[in-house]
Amino acid sequence: MGRFEGSGADVRDDGQKLMLDGQWAEAAAHYNAIVTAAPDDAAAWTHLGVALLQLGYAEAAVDAFRRALAVRADFMPALANLGVALHRQGQLVEAIEAYCAAVAAQPDNAQLLVNLGNALADAGRQDEAMAAHRRAAELQPVPPPAEKELRPPETDGRRDQAVELNTVGNAHLAAGRAQAALDAYAQALALWPDYADAQGNLGNALRGLGRLGEAVTAYRRAVELAPDDAGHWCNLGIALQADGALAEAADMARRALALRPDLALAHTCLGVALRDMKELDAAIESLRQAVALDPGQSDAIHALSGCLVERQRWEEVEALGRNALARDPQSIDARVCLAVALQGQNRLEEALDMARQALVLQPDSELALGVMAAALHGLDRSGEALAAAARGLAVAPGNADMHNTLGIVLLDAGRVAEAQTSLRRAIALKPNFVTAHVNLGMACLQMGQLEEGWAEYEWRLRDGHETRLWDVMPERAWRPGQDLTGRTLTLHTEQGMGDLIQFSRYADRRWWGGPGRSGPPARIVLRTPRSLADLAASVPGVDALLVGDEVPTTCDVHAPLLSLPYLLGTTLATVPAVVPYMTPPAAALARWRAGFAAEDAGIRAPGLRVGLVWAGNPGHRGDRHRSIHQLAALDPLWAVPGVRWYSLQVGPRAADVGQMPAGRVTDLSTRLSDYGETAAAIANLDLVIAVDTSVAHLAGALGKPVWLLISNRPDWRWMRDRTDSPWYPTARLFRQTRMNDWSGPMAAMAAALAELAARHSVPAAQEVAFRRLFGL
Repeated sequence: MGRFEGSGADVRDDGQKLMLDGQWAEAAAHYNAIVTAAPDDAAAWTHLGVALLQLGYAEAAVDAFRRALAVRADFMPALANLGVALHRQGQLVEAIEAYCAAVAAQPDNAQLLVNLGNALADAGRQDEAMAAHRRAAELQPVPPPAEKELRPPETDGRRDQAVELNTVGNAHLAAGRAQAALDAYAQALALWPDYADAQGNLGNALRGLGRLGEAVTAYRRAVELAPDDAGHWCNLGIALQADGALAEAADMARRALALRPDLALAHTCLGVALRDMKELDAAIESLRQAVALDPGQSDAIHALSGCLVERQRWEEVEALGRNALARDPQSIDARVCLAVALQGQNRLEEALDMARQALVLQPDSELALGVMAAALHGLDRSGEALAAAARGLAVAPGNADMHNTLGIVLLDAGRVAEAQTSLRRAIALKPNFVTAHVNLGMACLQMGQLEEGWAEYEWRLRDGHETRLWDVMPERAWRPGQDLTGRTLTLHTEQGMGDLIQFSRYADRRWWGGPGRSGPPARIVLRTPRSLADLAASVPGVDALLVGDEVPTTCDVHAPLLSLPYLLGTTLATVPAVVPYMTPPAAALARWRAGFAAEDAGIRAPGLRVGLVWAGNPGHRGDRHRSIHQLAALDPLWAVPGVRWYSLQVGPRAADVGQMPAGRVTDLSTRLSDYGETAAAIANLDLVIAVDTSVAHLAGALGKPVWLLISNRPDWRWMRDRTDSPWYPTARLFRQTRMNDWSGPMAAMAAALAELAARHSVPAAQEVAFRRLFGL
């Protein structure tokens, strides 16, 4: 807020003596009598306005200053104080107009420039505000000589000079000169040690210089001096939060809100502290209040969008960004927020466009460059994605998120060693960076570096996306080295069906024990969805099931399935690869066997039975790469003689059979009601050909030959440059060599299939002849 300008009248004037004594009502009466007798006295009108403003009559004060200016249009004290009064009333446009007129008349008046800058800042015109403050700091680098101004009665010369120094510090801080501001505040406090505003501003300068511990000390002193000032409590909370003292930061923010429930910045401080404490729901509530109170506060918008992103509530992030953009069409933060939301919804072209818009406004925006790199990567434009990430790191070499993005792009480009370097750099910059740890884990697992890979992959349990048993019962989580002898272990499913099928093998006690390892538990309870219950029950070592949302009656210890390789120390040499470890339900197996036998009875040369799956879950993020979207890619397979095709495809893509050669593929989808039925069908086939889906895992777990079509961006479990799998001895891998190009692996598979079908036809023909010879 602006400071009052003196009228230049003799300080011995009776009215000014009343004002200096704080007798504002008497001063107002005194000057009212003067202007009644002498309505052309501009100075008296100005003094009357100052007194009225001190009494809280802002509207009457504005009228008095205007009356003074009507008498003398160039009377500077009236013009300057008119700006102050209008500013107090919240009439920012008129206040700025008055300040500008005053500055035009006295362009070297630092106080007027500070007042103008404050009004511009309150109006949201930050660039202009900084320019005004910067000019004030240039004009007034040291305290100015004492001026004839109206001041509160409690001030003396030293305090008066301290106030001036505080103003100088504010101008320096607004201009981005934190050290100069710090010097000014220190001088102010040397003159007036109990000056709470200067003490708080000292904290601001120290925080701006990154000296958080000293900033906290300064803010603590400020709240001692002015315990009823919500701003000081809020600033203390912000500094504590930045220094990692999250619980205390939240407490300080609550103290501020107890004094001023409408203080948006305190809601932001509380929300950010709660976010960092992983209390996301409470954080979102606080940050929503901050945005409601101050819709243009970029820190609140950014923090709220980050929390919503963690919850993957993409539509809410999009709404937040669009609302912010509607309020400020030039907002960079709003565009970045929108870009993140659109990327999360896989609307990559839109995300890319929004990121580019942000970069037009701010070419060095780290967040926009990060979104652009990620969107380009998602659009398979790897070269451009690498360039965008490199550009981002040139702008901000210490940006951990950018190093992580670069690591992902390099990993999917097959440059795994370089990816690991980038991801390790991200972790060095931000040691608790969950996503980077998980990505490094997957990079290590792809390269067969299982010991480090499993350890890094454990960070996935800290992502905060779900509330799970290991979250609500952390004291019962199985820890490395913990002996489970005689105890009941509950194993949780996580991620997809394929993961449950692959890692349920660890229930078999054969894979437990060894030097330094835990003894096996007495009982193992496996949680499973209903569609896999029959098969899960057949896994050796599973003593009981928790189906669906069943609650365990006893739970001594629990662990997620994908943590077992880490907890049991699995290496490439010790992968438990004995198959089969799942068995189809007997009744279903007999039913499918009879059905295939009946079908074979009328066929002279039955041929090779091959099951086919060409698409995974369309909702999976990797579906655009792992599934076959152009059915023409399958044409080389139809040309192989001696093969009878059976569709094991379920879901919306099962209807694709209608677009395949007529009569070439038998559609089994309507009979595959659960995984038990699918397993029984597979058991009666000679081979399964599949993209990376749960059916491929199921065939491997059943010990059936399975040929996998692997994309150029393989999941970590299929590793790199291998045609076999350490997890499934009966698996054979056919890999893309170019992104989204299935022609290479399909040609290789067709050739291998022709050879297999030819070998199969000889014993099949012999069997037919034998049956005919003996009338069987």
